[in-house]
Amino acid sequence: MANGLFWAAVAFIAYTYLLYPLLIFAAGRLRDRSVRSGERPAGDPDDALPTVTMIIVAFNEEVRIEAKLSNCHELDYPAGLLEICVVSDGSTDHTAEILRERDDIVFIEDPENHGKPHQLNRAMESAGSEILVFSDARQMYDPAAVRKLVDNFRDERVGCVSGELVFRAPDDPTGGSIGLYWAYEKALREAESRVDSTLGVTGAIYAIRRELAAPIPDDTILDDIEIPLGAFRRGYRVIFEPGAVAYDTTSADIGAEFRRKTRTLAGNYQLFERNPWLFVPWKDRIFVQAVSHKFFRLLVPWAMLAVLLASSRIEGTAFAVVFWAQVAAYGLGIAALRSKGLRGNRLINLISVFLTLNAAAVTGLYRYLTGTADVRWKKR
Repeated sequence: MANGLFWAAVAFIAYTYLLYPLLIFAAGRLRDRSVRSGERPAGDPDDALPTVTMIIVAFNEEVRIEAKLSNCHELDYPAGLLEICVVSDGSTDHTAEILRERDDIVFIEDPENHGKPHQLNRAMESAGSEILVFSDARQMYDPAAVRKLVDNFRDERVGCVSGELVFRAPDDPTGGSIGLYWAYEKALREAESRVDSTLGVTGAIYAIRRELAAPIPDDTILDDIEIPLGAFRRGYRVIFEPGAVAYDTTSADIGAEFRRKTRTLAGNYQLFERNPWLFVPWKDRIFVQAVSHKFFRLLVPWAMLAVLLASSRIEGTAFAVVFWAQVAAYGLGIAALRSKGLRGNRLINLISVFLTLNAAAVTGLYRYLTGTADVRWKKR
């Protein structure tokens, strides 16, 4: 029994992190559903562009909000067609005071901290533009980002478009490992969108047709999955546009990444509980992507535990080596959380980040089951 459990768990992990990516990359090449009319014809006038509302929900962003608004005004998009809507979600610093003085934005002030989903609903309700772009105060956009997002809507099949978040990794192995993991995730999303659609988008930079932007429950953990999912259920594609770029910096603090990932994975549990149709192949046209990319990731920690326990029970030198290799790798990965010297080793650091992300899946389950995955803001 232990032998069968060992090989089944190894196969599951290998499928989730290696075989599925290879399959979706191959499928993306064989079934490349390129976006039609993704580029505007030469000489196409600016007044042919759709109107856009950029929505930014801010909490205690007095340090960054003016730089963000300057970045918005530097975008290569006609000013008369681009509206900027900023919501202060119960900010307790000077964010609201700064925004009240601006006459170049639509400002929605809420003295209460209700959380991002609540404020997104308010902003979506007030916006009258054809396209809504969702952004955060922290990330800065490339000047062409909004145009690149909007160009994809020339294809009537496209309902939502995700941009690419480019991390400027700090000079630290942890930031580099997190950046490597994020590059792997982006490659998966790009391949999935070539096949049909990707399940989630990058919350800091994505756009949706206004008529597809439906309200979401106030306790939604992952608005950047629930909002695009509404477009997908209505038959539209959710695609990834690598040319629409926003910039951020990875954190060298593995604890901060653990907290962020815990919240994200708690949101995945909520996603599948609220949308059981994702598990039904004849209702979900990206069933394989949803299960393989999102759901199986939640089960990998338990498969890792099964491999460890099963290898300890199987007789033979080879399995003894496998068991002790796992113990050594996990021990070094855990020790690296407290040892800067160990974190300097790229392989050990990568193991440490991998263990942290999988521990977040277990903690995320606990947070979700106990109702402690708060949608309100936690400053980074």
